[in-house]
Amino acid sequence: MITIQVNDKTQTFLENLTVYQLIGQLNIQTNGIAVAVNNDVISKPNWETRELVDQDNILIIKSTQGG
Repeated sequence: MITIQVNDKTQTFLENLTVYQLIGQLNIQTNGIAVAVNNDVISKPNWETRELVDQDNILIIKSTQGG
């Protein structure tokens, strides 16, 4: 079991997961988002291989359009 912080909220999962799996579990659309793990931006091609571990701090930012 791992416990991670996602946008300052504690989340617990039964097993390790990748960034891509986390996004899926949280039902977040993948278009227009950026993900950082422990203050390191993870490029989209690496989401499927970047495994999260206990106590990781994840920041998910959604881009918005405005005017």
